Amino acid sequence: MSREDPQFKLRMPPELRTQADQAAKAAGRSLNAELVARIESSFISDSEMKLLPAKRARELALMARAEIPNEIRRRAISAIGKAIKLGHSEAITSLEDLNLEAGIPDSELDDLAAKVIDELQENGYKVKWDDITTLWIEF
Repeated sequence: MSREDPQFKLRMPPELRTQADQAAKAAGRSLNAELVARIESSFISDSEMKLLPAKRARELALMARAEIPNEIRRRAISAIGKAIKLGHSEAITSLEDLNLEAGIPDSELDDLAAKVIDELQENGYKVKWDDITTLWIEF
């Protein structure tokens, strides 16, 4: 992107701005570049989307990969809540649709769930990550 590209004024809540600033800093990008990347990635599944250069596709894929731990955490918490409501003492979180077994180097797979597993264990849960497709959470 260049400085000649059209500008757009954007209002956003302060909390969202803080989140966007933190994400940009973590990714080593400017706030503008972070917002453009996030908006661009939201259009990837559109049939009208143009073919992206491979370099840009890699950048967007890495950005999406960084969100996988948040998705795993969200699903784990949701599964625990559902299990509690049903009177169960364990929760099962399916990750099969994330296709973690394909396209992500094996060396990085454990890192995707490590923080979530650590958080669960620190809170007294027993966790088993079964074949990259399922989190078994006992409480």
